[in-house]
Amino acid sequence: MPWRLYRYILGELLRQVCLTTAILVTIIAFGAVIKPLAGDSVLTAGQALKYIALAMIPMMQYALPFAAGFAATLTLHRFASDNEILAMATSGMSYRAIFAPVLALGVVLLLIMVILTQAVIPRFFGLMAATLTGDVKQLISTSIDRGVPFAFSDLQIYAEDFESIDDPETGANERILLRRVVAAQLGEDGAPASDVTAAGAVIDLYDLENGTFMKMALEDTVSWDASSSTLRGFPRLEPTHAIPVPRPDRSDPENLTRWQLADARAHPERSLMVEEVRMVLLKTINDYLVSKALNEQLETDGALVITKSGPIDRSYRIEAESIQEGVLQPRADELVVVTEMVDGAPSRKFTTNTATLGRQRMLGPLGELFMLEMSGVDVESLEVALRPNRRESLAVSGLSAGQDVWQYPGGTPLRELLDVAEPLREESPAIEHGVRFVNVRIDSLMGLIDGQVLRRSTLACTAGLLLLLGAVLAVLLRNVPPLGVYVFAFLPALLDLILIASGTGMVRNGDAATGFVLAWSGNAILVILIGLSFFKVSRN
Repeated sequence: MPWRLYRYILGELLRQVCLTTAILVTIIAFGAVIKPLAGDSVLTAGQALKYIALAMIPMMQYALPFAAGFAATLTLHRFASDNEILAMATSGMSYRAIFAPVLALGVVLLLIMVILTQAVIPRFFGLMAATLTGDVKQLISTSIDRGVPFAFSDLQIYAEDFESIDDPETGANERILLRRVVAAQLGEDGAPASDVTAAGAVIDLYDLENGTFMKMALEDTVSWDASSSTLRGFPRLEPTHAIPVPRPDRSDPENLTRWQLADARAHPERSLMVEEVRMVLLKTINDYLVSKALNEQLETDGALVITKSGPIDRSYRIEAESIQEGVLQPRADELVVVTEMVDGAPSRKFTTNTATLGRQRMLGPLGELFMLEMSGVDVESLEVALRPNRRESLAVSGLSAGQDVWQYPGGTPLRELLDVAEPLREESPAIEHGVRFVNVRIDSLMGLIDGQVLRRSTLACTAGLLLLLGAVLAVLLRNVPPLGVYVFAFLPALLDLILIASGTGMVRNGDAATGFVLAWSGNAILVILIGLSFFKVSRN
């Protein structure tokens, strides 16, 4: 075996591969930081440099295949132009033996890419995501220094000052004290659905394996609700459920290693993607339990009496036929009658034919208070003889509709909720929709996991194949300039990446069979081109 010749070829190849990879990785890593800096990121100069350094490893999955192809093209083209390849062939070496070190290096690159894509690069992607989002303490600190609100999902919080306390006695990992706070809950349209101003707030952070959760309490508060356009004061306001803080470094399948992806497949309920719909299903089941209990009370007593929280003794007597999915069904006269009681005495009467009783959102996914919303309301005073007036809409918030109804706690596991929901799906369209929503989200998570596995596997093969293609084309097209030869290798490689991206997208969308074939077809094209080129080289 011509080991000296092989060492010579491999030395030239490795030198070109390392140099080209370093240049490409540096350029792509600097390009990767442009988007975060141009957006709403809170990166400092030091964090930006850290982000660039971290991005160099993930960018190798794109830079290494093209660098390998370029290096092989330059190296083998020089050998062919200097007639070194011809000399090897005339001395009795077969073209299989000549290309053996290139093939060996291609296998090594394949193994390196497998290790990078399956175990190393996901961790660096996670570190990059963590650098962008930062920990909660850093996010709050930077936002307060810049005078802008910080956001967690659909919750935005603004504060003027903060203080951090490590190892609080509550069992939380960290406690943050805020002063002069405004917190807003955004609706589906992105506009504030409710907001709270407070003299101070306490945030306890619980750092769990699948993410970070936040429990918040606000002191000396005034809340405003957009649907009822009402202001209310509370000495203390505390959401009943923990608020998940998005952590893409722990939940996004792109940032999970191959073994973590397998665990996520086996336990989808641990994903924050599924946790969001679990909370929706939990709310839907609890709303159904409340609606069922209220409906039984309507059938028994013919009316509901619901108290309103606050310093004044205020309650509402609701007369309706029934309540279905939170919608009050009118009586035989096609009316829903609501009587407001203050200190036990009738104060006002509301008459409408459209009324709903729904859970009131306030700084969290679930709340204990409910809201009565009415449309086309005739308002009549029962204390003073006044002429009734007409209101297009009227909302009463802060109602304790589910106070005496047992409801599932916030930490109820998803599997238990699905077991509870199964016999109720035919009775409640909302629960049926909630179960389907959970299944759709789990299917979406499975698609993301399958897409990641497929993308990493196909990318791992690209580096070795492009190295071989560049080497064979350089010998076949020895009379063409090196860059011209590389174009012939670059275009199929670009097509390969496009097919990989398209196939991965189809797998994510649920078309696994077609996506698998499409993603691997790019590598199949490279293999065919390598075979045809090698056949022509060896024949001539």
